[in-house]
Amino acid sequence: MKPTRRTLLLAAAAMPLTLPLAGRAEGYPSKVVRVIVPYPAGSSLDLAARIFSESFPKQFGQPAIVVNQPGAAGTIGTRATAKAEADGYTLMLGTNQTHGANSALMPNLGYDALADFAPIAGIARLQHVLVVRKSLGVSTLAEFIALARKPGQQINYGSSGNGSASHLAAEMFKMATGVPMAHIPYNGSSQVAQALMGSQIDATFSTLPSVLGFIKSGGIVALAMASKDRAPQLPEVKTLAEQGVANSEADAWTAFFAPAKTPAPVLATLTDFALKTFKTPEVREKLEAAGFAPDVTPGTAFRAFLAQDMKRWATVVRQANVKLE
Repeated sequence: MKPTRRTLLLAAAAMPLTLPLAGRAEGYPSKVVRVIVPYPAGSSLDLAARIFSESFPKQFGQPAIVVNQPGAAGTIGTRATAKAEADGYTLMLGTNQTHGANSALMPNLGYDALADFAPIAGIARLQHVLVVRKSLGVSTLAEFIALARKPGQQINYGSSGNGSASHLAAEMFKMATGVPMAHIPYNGSSQVAQALMGSQIDATFSTLPSVLGFIKSGGIVALAMASKDRAPQLPEVKTLAEQGVANSEADAWTAFFAPAKTPAPVLATLTDFALKTFKTPEVREKLEAAGFAPDVTPGTAFRAFLAQDMKRWATVVRQANVKLE
């Protein structure tokens, strides 16, 4: 039986979260800290990065700036972090794409998601939701599946890029239901949301933060959560499993990383900061309001989870025969 995320995190939680006070980094930070986000500015992930950067100077008296380095399915910014000096002044906000699916999709990735990084803290889950354009004329999952199976019907779906979590979520759905859908990749979740609003695509499995506002305004229709649980922001939207579609859970995640070999006292300082910042009620409320599911985890526990999650996404890539064009 494979260990679950909960089992891994509970086991790792028994480990010390940080070093004793005497082992903390002295004199750190003494200059600007860069937080690389390997996705375009304006993405839902920017919120977590900016919470970090805005809280940092209040704690340490030194600035932290967000640097967006998008491109190549998140590999450009991720590779830059892996090759940065391991001194605590270059960090990144990673995802299950940068540290999961990409490892299975790209043989010449240019970095090792486990060996080249030190997890600081996991921050949140990003639940995927199946949404369709309002003009498609369906309001339930059953109606959508029936329409997609109708002879002569051509349903397409958008994703935030080849090999992205939104792409893999849709491929899992196709495998589970046998529903035919054509894939149209975009460069980021915000472009997908705009394409759906503009009726350029029929459907997408999008992270909830990317589309929550459009769902709330009635611009698009939410049919199902591709998650183990319903979203607190949309309690009326059932999961795929609740509607008879099994093996389609596709929760994504986001976490902060530093380059490997970053000194342990510096990592301890950063982990303490991240845990305290993202566990505050104000920050949790801000994340939930934006569509995130807060799930704050110390780096030691997150590393154990990451190793298992990489295997999970590799299995999806293999079974769906996903290839990067």
